[in-house]
Amino acid sequence: MQKKAGVILLILFLLSACYPVKREGSANAFERHFQAGLTHMQKKDYALARQEFLQALNLNPRSTRVLNLLGLTYFKEQDYDLAEMYFLRAIRIDPEFNLGYLNLGGVYAMKQLYARAREYYEKALSLNPGLTAAYYSLGAVCFQLGDDQAALEYLFRGLKQDPDFLEKHPDSLAGLPMKGNSLAELYFSFARFYASHQDEDRTVEYLKKARQAGFRDWERIDRESEFEKIRDNPAIREFLK
Repeated sequence: MQKKAGVILLILFLLSACYPVKREGSANAFERHFQAGLTHMQKKDYALARQEFLQALNLNPRSTRVLNLLGLTYFKEQDYDLAEMYFLRAIRIDPEFNLGYLNLGGVYAMKQLYARAREYYEKALSLNPGLTAAYYSLGAVCFQLGDDQAALEYLFRGLKQDPDFLEKHPDSLAGLPMKGNSLAELYFSFARFYASHQDEDRTVEYLKKARQAGFRDWERIDRESEFEKIRDNPAIREFLK
């Protein structure tokens, strides 16, 4: 059975841009429906959120912000085909809408179309190099594709950009099936990063996650330079016994 890992799959919908409402006198109504939809999203009532977003979309059919959120309501319900449809509509309206590409990458990752997911994540980053979630997601997808070197590079870039991303955005995590030892290696990579920043607590936390996922090559703690300054910590030495 494939194990599932929490990996980044983009719920940064509040960052997206919206086209102006076209219909005269409809701006206030659009905003009411939009805000009501967000409230339902926060409560995880995706059906009611969708009703409000559809009302908003009726007032402004070219709102990439609303199309993105509609896609996310379906994504959260694991209806990836309908999620894909709305995300595609968003990037057709605005080919530079980076969150659309980001979320399409998430759809294809969940469909285990990893090469396509990588393509869309990379496109999102080319449009907005500040998308922290895309670095984490690319790291996970590259592990799936067997490109461990690229995976580590993307993960480290994401972690350097925001070491607290996973803790600050727990709702942006979704289960991505990981093949073979990929999950264990993913967690060990997080531990390496935090070790390089001498964050002993988080290093131990991710070493434990790696062990739970089946990691066994603990001698790497002695070999790899990231652990140099904290490898004598008794809690870390425990993994070498």
